[in-house]
Amino acid sequence: MKLMSIRSVAQPLRLSFLLSAIVLFVSCSSRGASSSVPPPADPEATVRSFLHAVSANSLAGMGQLWGNSNGPLANNMERETLEQRLTVIRIYLEHEEFTIVPGDHVAGVNVEAGERAVFVQLRRRGCTPTVPFTLVYYQGGWLVRDIDLAAAGNPTRRCAER
Repeated sequence: MKLMSIRSVAQPLRLSFLLSAIVLFVSCSSRGASSSVPPPADPEATVRSFLHAVSANSLAGMGQLWGNSNGPLANNMERETLEQRLTVIRIYLEHEEFTIVPGDHVAGVNVEAGERAVFVQLRRRGCTPTVPFTLVYYQGGWLVRDIDLAAAGNPTRRCAER
């Protein structure tokens, strides 16, 4: 009976580990995470899901709901750039709670054909800004195309006096 040395067992394990690490690195370093999950069929549901992802600090969740008529930007933008932009959005939209504002028109907010506007009142640190979200239709559902972060106010300052 021939005993295997530790060295002969370790070599295949190292090779297997190295190959697994390479596959993981390549899949994670490509453009953002791809997902076949369709966006919500209702614009308000998309905004709710997006804000729940903000609360959960889920950049991946936000990235699957933020996009344009070509799809989620998580599938079409370099990961580092995507994470930087979503981090800024998350900071501006941090909230204790939110309410969808009834109606689809507020002065000064224009949407293109095939888009919808959803207005959200955020509650954070005593402030209640109303923030317009613009959504675009994509494959049977809606993606957040634009958010008026200026309407959310500076997250590092107290509420503006009214």
